[in-house]
Amino acid sequence: MNAARTLSFAVLCCLALAACDPAPTFDASSLPAYQKSLSEINARLSAQDRHKLQLALLTLAAGGSADYTAVALANPLTIANIEALDGVPNPLQFLDRMRSRIEGRTAASVIRRVADDLDYAISRVEAQTKGAEKQLAAFVIENPRFRWDHGKRTTNPTAEFSVYNGSTMPISRIFLKGELTTPELKTPLAMGVVVYSFANLLQPGAQQQVTVNLGTPSGWTAKQLETVYNPDLKLTVSNVDDASNRRLLAVNTEVLETLRHKRDLLRGS
Repeated sequence: MNAARTLSFAVLCCLALAACDPAPTFDASSLPAYQKSLSEINARLSAQDRHKLQLALLTLAAGGSADYTAVALANPLTIANIEALDGVPNPLQFLDRMRSRIEGRTAASVIRRVADDLDYAISRVEAQTKGAEKQLAAFVIENPRFRWDHGKRTTNPTAEFSVYNGSTMPISRIFLKGELTTPELKTPLAMGVVVYSFANLLQPGAQQQVTVNLGTPSGWTAKQLETVYNPDLKLTVSNVDDASNRRLLAVNTEVLETLRHKRDLLRGS
C-alpha cells in the first residue's frame, strides 16, 4: 500500500514539475538571441512540429503570407540555414520581418498565427478571383516538350508547346506552371512559373506554337536533370493578361495552391 502511495505521489510530482516548465519562447532582440531561442524551441519539438515551425518561419521571412519568393523555392539543403538565419545574406532584414510576429511567442503560437494569416490571405484571393479560375480552361496547352542539350554548357533548357485561345478575348501574355516527371526522378520536379509574352495578341480561336527559354537552372536543379532523358512535361495555365495587360486572376493559381498547401500543413495534426 505504501509503495502504491509513493508511486502515485511521484507521478503527481512529475506532472506538477511538467506543468511548471513552460514552453520556451522566441527572443528576437538580436540575431544571436534568436538563434539561441530557436535551438531551445526546436529541442522540445517533435519532427512534425519542427517542420511546421520551419514552414511558418520561412513564410514570415518571405515578407508576407502571400509572397511567392525565392525563400519558398529555396534549395532544400539550405532551408535549415535560412530558418536559423545562418550564412544568409542580410540576416537582420529577415529578422526584422519576423520580429513582431514571433517575439515572446511559443512555437505553437507562431504556427497558429501564420496559419491564421494564410486563412485571411486565401479568403481575400478567393474573393478577388471569384469564378475567374474556370475561365482559364478556355486556354488549351498541347504537345508540351522539354528540351535541354546537356553537352552544351551555354544552352539553357526550353519548353515547347502550342497555345489555343478558346476564350472570347485576345491575350497578350500567358502564365503557366510546369512539372517534369520521369523514371529517373523520385518525385516530380516543379519548374515554377513559365511566362510567355506574345509578339502579337493571341486572338480568340487562334493557335500558336511557342518556345520558352527557361533560364539557367540552379546548381541543385541542374544536378537533378543531369540523368533525365525524354521527361514528361506537364504545363497548366495559371493566369493570362488581356489586351490591356490586365491580369485575369488577382494572383496566379499556383500562388493560391501554395497558400492552401501551407495552411493545410500548418493546421495538420
